[in-house]
Amino acid sequence: MKATHDFLNKQRLIGDGEADALIETIFANKQQAVLYGLLKLDEKDVANQPDSEVKNFLLTEKPQPTWFDQQKLARGQQLFKQYALEMMALLGAMSLPYCYAASPGNKALYLSDKMRNAPGKRLMDTASFVIAVLSPNSFRHHSTAAVHINKVRLIHALSRYYLQKLLNWNMAWGVPINQEDMAGTNLAFSYVILLGMQQSGYILSDHEKEDFLFAWRYIGFQLNIEEELLPASFAEARELAQLIKKRNFKKTDEGIVLTQELLTYYRASVPPNQAKLVAAQVRLYLGDEVAEYIGLPKDPIQDTLAATVSSLKSTQNLFSVHSSSYEKMMTQHLLLKRKFTNSTA
Repeated sequence: MKATHDFLNKQRLIGDGEADALIETIFANKQQAVLYGLLKLDEKDVANQPDSEVKNFLLTEKPQPTWFDQQKLARGQQLFKQYALEMMALLGAMSLPYCYAASPGNKALYLSDKMRNAPGKRLMDTASFVIAVLSPNSFRHHSTAAVHINKVRLIHALSRYYLQKLLNWNMAWGVPINQEDMAGTNLAFSYVILLGMQQSGYILSDHEKEDFLFAWRYIGFQLNIEEELLPASFAEARELAQLIKKRNFKKTDEGIVLTQELLTYYRASVPPNQAKLVAAQVRLYLGDEVAEYIGLPKDPIQDTLAATVSSLKSTQNLFSVHSSSYEKMMTQHLLLKRKFTNSTA
């Protein structure tokens, strides 16, 4: 892994060469209808569509890296299945707000209409991706996980295409959704989740942590993230996360707005008695420094209440076995998915 300032500076100028080239070709040949049509399809239906460059891209699976280990991947996915409900909660309460603190990476999110105007839909899409890649056996040959990953690559490339044509995109920020920013997101979904699990009172062995990180290393490889930005161990993940934080985390208007819109959605989605503690709970997970970057000031009363509730839950988690976590998570996800499907029908 190359965790140096010079290397990361170069990675800010790189997107995803293959996906970016395909998007350029699609627009040059006015084939957007084919692209949008395939992106809307369920992953299982892509193979039945007429041949096209987009279809071929979606169905292409990258060769396995030399460091691939099927058993480690399976164990990492099994850990997700065991704690799926808890990890999904951390994804929304910790990982996403964590990403909002990173600037200029958060500028691409801020300029995205879906993120700004439909945080619930964005959450649902993100959850669908995580489920697709972390559910056990999702990477079987000709699996839908590969199609889902390649869809994300094209969506990122599409965002880069549009954002770089906006008058207010400054190339001093790097290209939108560049390699460093993608690596930071990968860490938010892996390393940061593990920190949240520890903070929540769950005891994970070193082997379990390494297996979960391995699963995301492989997912990052499939997303075409530079291999030197994919940590091979918990220690490397911590090193890279600390460097990216030092380079990019700061207080910005974009981070504050994104966070407030996300919290507004959360408050409207939970019972009133829980809504009052939403900001304090996010602040507790992120810590004072990152919370300040995204505009979550200290509130002694709310912070104390959130800490008390968290402490009680952490103690309970130390001694309880959570059964049917994956099934409960899927039930919640399908309800959310149905809600947004019906609202856009």
